[in-house]
Amino acid sequence: MSDFRLLTHAALVTALSLMCGCATAARPTADGAARQSAATDEDCFAVGDTKKRESCFSRKPDDEIAECERLRPSACKPYRDMHRLDQEVVALTRDLAARAQKKYASYRKGDAAYLSDLSAYLDASNQAWTASRDADCLLEPFVQGMSRRDAGDLTEACRVERTQARIAQVKELLSSLK
Repeated sequence: MSDFRLLTHAALVTALSLMCGCATAARPTADGAARQSAATDEDCFAVGDTKKRESCFSRKPDDEIAECERLRPSACKPYRDMHRLDQEVVALTRDLAARAQKKYASYRKGDAAYLSDLSAYLDASNQAWTASRDADCLLEPFVQGMSRRDAGDLTEACRVERTQARIAQVKELLSSLK
């Protein structure tokens, strides 16, 4: 490939990346030097690990997420949402465990292992649910015949949907402990 075609290709890729929010241009500082250290300047698509990608997108401003979604549906928002939903599941599960410990504290006298078993069952339930959610969501795009390139974003959207259902389930369990 000629140097001109390589440069043209690189310029096109950069322009498209900037348009979809995949990357941002380095911003000049007061002295004219380029700056690219802020979290919003991160190229989240370059992050390979799903958890780190979710964290990266969670730091993006809403307008950048909206622009990315406009240009490439399900490419940014599910990752941002999944990060937030995971935190919500953890907090709700912690609240559920604490509320159960408090409500059933009197059980320690007659059944010393009751509360530790309850905690172990809650942990096992969460682990099994997470494994089931992730396996089902990995399978779903392939069953629909999606390409590998599109499967990751669709898998993440599936995880968001299933996690929202889990949150509703944990909230129901919490309300039963009032």
